[in-house]
Amino acid sequence: MAKSTLATANADKEQQLLKLLDSYIDKRNTYSEIKEEKIKKLKLKLRTADNNNSRLSILNTIYHEYYTYSYDSAMVYANRGLALAQSVNNAYYTTLNSINRAAVLSTGGFYSQSEKLLQEIDTKIIPTQLQQYYYYTTTWLYNYWESFCKDSEFKNYYHQKRCHFLKLAVEATDHNNVALHAYLSGELAFLENSLSRTVLHQYMKALNNSNINVRVHASSAYGIARYYREMGNMQLYEKYIIEAAISDMVCPLKENLALQELSTYLYKKDSKYADRAARYIYCSMEDAQFNNNRLRMLEISSILPIIATANQEALAHKERIVRGVLAVVSFLSLVLLAMAIFGYKQNKWLVTSRREVKSQNRQLTELNEKLIATNHRRETYMRLFMDISAVYIRKLIEYRKLVSRKIKANQAADLLKTINSYKLAEEEATTFYTRFDRAFIELYPGFVEELNSLLLPEAKIAQPSPNCLTTESRIYALMRLGVTDSQEIATLLFYSTQTIYNYKSAMRARAINRDTFDDDINRLCHVG
Repeated sequence: MAKSTLATANADKEQQLLKLLDSYIDKRNTYSEIKEEKIKKLKLKLRTADNNNSRLSILNTIYHEYYTYSYDSAMVYANRGLALAQSVNNAYYTTLNSINRAAVLSTGGFYSQSEKLLQEIDTKIIPTQLQQYYYYTTTWLYNYWESFCKDSEFKNYYHQKRCHFLKLAVEATDHNNVALHAYLSGELAFLENSLSRTVLHQYMKALNNSNINVRVHASSAYGIARYYREMGNMQLYEKYIIEAAISDMVCPLKENLALQELSTYLYKKDSKYADRAARYIYCSMEDAQFNNNRLRMLEISSILPIIATANQEALAHKERIVRGVLAVVSFLSLVLLAMAIFGYKQNKWLVTSRREVKSQNRQLTELNEKLIATNHRRETYMRLFMDISAVYIRKLIEYRKLVSRKIKANQAADLLKTINSYKLAEEEATTFYTRFDRAFIELYPGFVEELNSLLLPEAKIAQPSPNCLTTESRIYALMRLGVTDSQEIATLLFYSTQTIYNYKSAMRARAINRDTFDDDINRLCHVG
């Protein structure tokens, strides 16, 4: 009897926590609107800033608002801050925005690019006030990379990297920042011994010294939940994983893990949670897509179909039960009018259930289509890279054979004439243009049309043919792919940097809105 009473009390407490979480999920849009309004005010403040230091500070603040909220927007403001800092030779903000750019690249799944950017920063001369941020960012990079490689032979390598930089981050964190120092200390203690009481002590310290609307609170609650899961105390695990999910909602963080993990836990715990688990996993996928977090989308895509199928089976089971009840009620309705009324109510409930199933199936179909589109785009990028790489490997082999043959024949002058041939360079450029244009138009068939929408009517670009781009549209195609440096563009297109600058200046002069032209380019052919 005592065990039964305790189990009932625990079940009631669990339902209260889940209902509390549901109430916060219902207010997700409200928290996002508060976030958007805050960012809007910062952008207005940026436009009225009267000096570069103020602009750099505000750009950094806007970046951090976007960092765990929207990958694309965070990247835009990291790049803007880096460009401004470099233009005014501000070493501090140049380093800061380089770290910002590396941080957002790691959340977007571009791990090697993030690592390269961080390695280019000389830690011996990095400002003291940026050391902690540098090590903290590097720790998160290897945390993401380790998660991505969890089933491969490289997992231990990235785990060791993560531990190394986490130790440095803890050492560089100011003890006056109690919550962050305690959280990082808890992370380090967990990696060293996941069952140590020090882990719980540090996470609790971080949780108690942080507000629910900051990221460290959500991370600390998640850490506590993870600790109790390791200890086998699933009741406290549920309590703190729900608190972490609620904190993610309030912040709001679109780069989150708690709700995703909770949905998987509930699905495995009992089939009666199938509907709730499906609702939570859909929310997690929406956040991951909004943030453009590739790691989270890959993780969710592996469990989403399973949970959705279980949810459909549970609803189908309910539907079969209801049909049986309705059959009995129909028979008894000849005798009792009350039973007929009961059957009518059950039928209404059945219709509602079917509508919910159709709605969730439609959502699942849309999510699957988006995942397929994302995979197709990734494959196309890889095919373009491999195609161009194969061409140049083949040409490199041909050049090696040519050089070898000419040297053996003592035809050095002829070799030099051949290498310096303008026709040779022109053939190289033509080959690259043809392959790049075809691949890019396959990826973004409406790019030229959307680019023309940004230009004055009399300045619109006409394509030479359906599979060819003009020089101007080719430059902005590379910018849309993330190649924004004029030197890189010049190298790829066989032009001088000045020529690229001239083309870009001429295009900006033809734009409808010159001030936002570069930002508008980044939004072309956007995939939601």
